[in-house]
Amino acid sequence: MSDILRSDYMIAKYEEHKASGAMDHECVLCTAEPLETFTYWKIIQNDFPYDRIAETHHMIVPRRHCIELDLTNEEKIEFSRIKKDVLDRYNYIIEPTNTLKSIPNHFHLHLIIRKTL
Repeated sequence: MSDILRSDYMIAKYEEHKASGAMDHECVLCTAEPLETFTYWKIIQNDFPYDRIAETHHMIVPRRHCIELDLTNEEKIEFSRIKKDVLDRYNYIIEPTNTLKSIPNHFHLHLIIRKTL
């Protein structure tokens, strides 16, 4: 799916980044600087956005490294509040399946403001 959503330029940039080994040693979602921080969550910029469709492409991730099944009740409650109070500024929340996630061990959702046609 991301190959349809990213331009050829962005695909090449992302593949070059992966080939450099930059994603082999630390979780890029853990180390990403937050645009907005909550108690258990943060919103970050996607450095390799779905630029064919997105004017803005952020991601929301738990501040601790975990998969969705390991979210605590407190993290789930806060996410529900964030979704209700904050995420309505985005047009879409996208969650790829595990087969398409390039970072499957750190739960994340893509937050998209679509390009206007």
